[in-house]
Amino acid sequence: MIDKLSFLKVGPEGGSVSADEERLMQLFQNRAGLKKAYADLKDEFHLLRDKLKQQEGATIRVQEQLDSLAELLADPTTGFSALVFYQLRGLWKTCHQQLSGFAAELIRTQEAREMARHKADCDAARRSRLVDVDHRLQLAAGKADLQRQHLAAAQNELSRLTAIWHYFERRRRNKSLEALRQAVVVADAEVGDLHAERSTIGNEALDDFPGISLSARRNINLAIIGYAELLCETVDALGLAARAKEAVARRVHEMNFGGRPECEDYMLRVRKAHAAVVSQKQITVVVKTKMERLRVICEYRNSADTVPTADSLAPEAEKVDKADKSARAAAAPGWNVLAEDYWDLYNLLMR
Repeated sequence: MIDKLSFLKVGPEGGSVSADEERLMQLFQNRAGLKKAYADLKDEFHLLRDKLKQQEGATIRVQEQLDSLAELLADPTTGFSALVFYQLRGLWKTCHQQLSGFAAELIRTQEAREMARHKADCDAARRSRLVDVDHRLQLAAGKADLQRQHLAAAQNELSRLTAIWHYFERRRRNKSLEALRQAVVVADAEVGDLHAERSTIGNEALDDFPGISLSARRNINLAIIGYAELLCETVDALGLAARAKEAVARRVHEMNFGGRPECEDYMLRVRKAHAAVVSQKQITVVVKTKMERLRVICEYRNSADTVPTADSLAPEAEKVDKADKSARAAAAPGWNVLAEDYWDLYNLLMR
């Protein structure tokens, strides 16, 4: 009887649920799921429509910029200025790429050096611990051998006591043998523990590399700043450093570089600056000299900071008393590349 009625389901009041009622309940559940899915799709539709409107607005703005640029290039009086503008931006990008590659190489080299040093230190610490364990293991093994020798000697003496009058002596010796056997077990256990300890030390994974040290990160940042100064000096030798910075900070319509002869002169200097920046060699010596100067004058906000304050790197001409014109004239000119973020330097510094 139970088998025949097992297909029936019990309702909320103990009654059975018919097949039609079950299908109706399933329909209601499906309807609720469909309504939820429809609401989710509707929300996604509105979100995608908003994104489409934003993208359309961005496309319109880009198209307006392209149309405006086309008008600038089509006008003989402004076309050459637009060319100079974008060539200066290209020069800025070239300097940034040179600085970025320099920074990446410094970081890679220092990280490899410190990782090797970290591994060597961990290996040395492990060898020191192994030497200590081996010393204790040698002592424990000697102790175990000595206990085993005492046990063997006691057993030999006991084996010679075969006469009947040795009965009580044998009983006494058997009791002492039990203590000697226990001592051998303890000594062997100590040896086993030391073997396990040695195996554990030998199989230990190296500690995680903590990262480049604070002093190294500071030195890398000073080297990057020094190279940024060198790039400024190289580009400014052609009178283009300030103009390149101005070009990345302003729009093409806001800058004018004069007529065609002046623009052609700018483009010639930009080409020379590109070549000078890319073909720079033996920069290590110059950068080291700049690092030594920066290390003397730089200041940090706290003991854990890796980026020096921009004020501490201000050129000497800005640090002297403004009223002392003779001192300002005598002070050597310089670049505060950190304060002015030349070549997008700030994004390359290590934190």
